[in-house]
Amino acid sequence: MRLAVMTARQRVAMPVVGAVEDAVAVDIVRGATRHVPVRIYRPQDTPMPLPTTVFFHGGGFVLGSVELMDDIARKLCRDTHTVVVSVDYRLAPEHPFPAAHDDALAAVRWVIRHVDHLGGDASRIAVAGESAGANLATSTAWELRGADRRLAAQLLVVPGVDMARDVARIEATRTDFPMLSTNDLREIARLYMGAAKARATECPPSPLRAADLAGMPPALVAVAGHDPLHDEGIAYAKRLESDGVPVELFLFEDMFHTFFGLFEASASARRASDAICHAFAAWIDRHALPAT
Repeated sequence: MRLAVMTARQRVAMPVVGAVEDAVAVDIVRGATRHVPVRIYRPQDTPMPLPTTVFFHGGGFVLGSVELMDDIARKLCRDTHTVVVSVDYRLAPEHPFPAAHDDALAAVRWVIRHVDHLGGDASRIAVAGESAGANLATSTAWELRGADRRLAAQLLVVPGVDMARDVARIEATRTDFPMLSTNDLREIARLYMGAAKARATECPPSPLRAADLAGMPPALVAVAGHDPLHDEGIAYAKRLESDGVPVELFLFEDMFHTFFGLFEASASARRASDAICHAFAAWIDRHALPAT
């Protein structure tokens, strides 16, 4: 995957941002101090303070990195006009559940504490993620919900939010999904959950199965038609809405699972990515938290 991504990157110009900085987020999660590498992107020619988006890359909890998803984070920064903090969380199977979720929570707490230093606006802190990253984003939002909520919004692109999903039910309907097969879903659950398989029905790692989603930040959810997670994403959007969370759902029925990062390879994917980024920029502003 690394070779394919880096080779393709040599053929295109990267989205331009104003500044890029590497740092380490430090926080105590469940009694242990976590040191999580992050990369901070700031947009060009945009006055501070800005909204701040904590971004979690996709890859099924086993693939990907800040470096490999550098282009996605750059585009998100440029097109949403937000400070983007991209999180290099630990990957399975070397680091199974709850490692990635603990890193995600540590990173978001760190951003909340340091938002002024980052150039951000404390009333407009958001989380965003793609696929497994969307799971991390919304799981963190769930852990920070309610009276302690400090997040204004969440962006969930092709979210995988049920680690106990019935893959056989998906296969009974269809099996020919490009870029993410039903067998991939089985392997993702096996590799990430490891010895904690019995906890797959808990939240985290399965926000769709949470007993109550009230108090979550307003969510913009984007799903792809040719994706085994299509129905799961829609079901989660409906759950959020039924629990009183403002939701806007984007249906890209002509797209497949990894479209969000393929904006240089496909004009349709670029249009979809553009629509998501522009909508999210407005979404964050619309749902800014009251000044304290």
